[in-house]
Amino acid sequence: MNILNMREEIRRRVTILAQSSEEEWIHGESLRKSFVSDYPISRIPALKLDEYVIGKGANNRSFCYRIEREMDELGRILGATALKFGVYYGRTKSDPSERYRFAVHWGKSPEMVFGSVKRAIVDLLQAAKKRDFKSLDSSPLSRMFKGKLLFLYFPEEYAPIYSKEHLEHFVAELNLLGPFKSGADMQRGLMKYRSKWPELRRESALLYMRLLYDLFPYPENLGSKMSGGFRKAPMLDEAVRGAQFVKEMPPLPPKASSGPGGHGTIDFEAQDRQRRRVGDRGEALVLEMEKNRLTQAGKRALADGIKQISNEDASAGFDILSFEEDGREKRIEVKATCDPNLARGFYISSNELDKSATLTNYYLYIVFSTMSEKPRILSIPKPELTGKPYTLRPLKYLVTIQ
Repeated sequence: MNILNMREEIRRRVTILAQSSEEEWIHGESLRKSFVSDYPISRIPALKLDEYVIGKGANNRSFCYRIEREMDELGRILGATALKFGVYYGRTKSDPSERYRFAVHWGKSPEMVFGSVKRAIVDLLQAAKKRDFKSLDSSPLSRMFKGKLLFLYFPEEYAPIYSKEHLEHFVAELNLLGPFKSGADMQRGLMKYRSKWPELRRESALLYMRLLYDLFPYPENLGSKMSGGFRKAPMLDEAVRGAQFVKEMPPLPPKASSGPGGHGTIDFEAQDRQRRRVGDRGEALVLEMEKNRLTQAGKRALADGIKQISNEDASAGFDILSFEEDGREKRIEVKATCDPNLARGFYISSNELDKSATLTNYYLYIVFSTMSEKPRILSIPKPELTGKPYTLRPLKYLVTIQ
């Protein structure tokens, strides 16, 4: 999301979320602190099997029960089989008898599995404490279990989101650049983004989680909005790897529409959100492609000087300030579409149109198939948008009262 838009969303939402859910955040943090106090890393090797497994423990408040059930509000890991913990006590659909059950890849008995799992938990938390990310990522613990452990013990470093699919979704929607090799990488990446915003740092990480789900609903929860053109985006790293510059305008289909629009009832708010989403991804792609272009040309200092002007000044008339290889400034206006061609055209403001004609070394970059793993970018220097092959059609008028 564009920084200016995110700043506005944070300004509008954070205070309301903080006030409406303050008791929830306080309760959640109390549960977390209590759990970590009861189970410091040093105590875990001495845990007994019945203190650990779901289905056992005093009042069924075992280590795993508290992580999955008692602290459900600290990020959900319910839904998957209890085998994610390595071993549990209970029944299955095919066998109603209650007994210890375990994942056979851990060992040949409940006791053997429990010993291996305990060592893995301690190794994970020690690796996180030492910031030994290579050892952390190689942990054999299940992904959701591992993710929640990391948040519980290191809440300022790991986001309280544990599903790989959800993590990928938020990383993609925020256009965060990795590489992200694991769920833990993405948890850290999301928290690094949070650290840039004082308003978010002051509040619970749970508020940050809620904000992300409010701003970027996961596709399976969008319902009818899926038919409104929403396309799940790949992570930015994947899109950059698959992106290419093209030299010619892609051909139009046989029956191109006359411009943006459609028939029937239009959800203008959803349409506007989708345009911003596609535009933000287009700018993120162009920014990285420009950096790569200059870096590959041996101009690393110039690459480091590229700026995303749209994050600072919405009235500049262009989005990115880049450079030619000889050091000259290069002003780039980005237009992005999900389509492989310009059958539906693109929108341009009167300010952008004026700047395209008056600013020196002005470029129009058109990004096609923006939300795919293989976007294509056409670079047009000094575009003359008021003549062929372009047609301008006014869509809005400013009405004032005299």
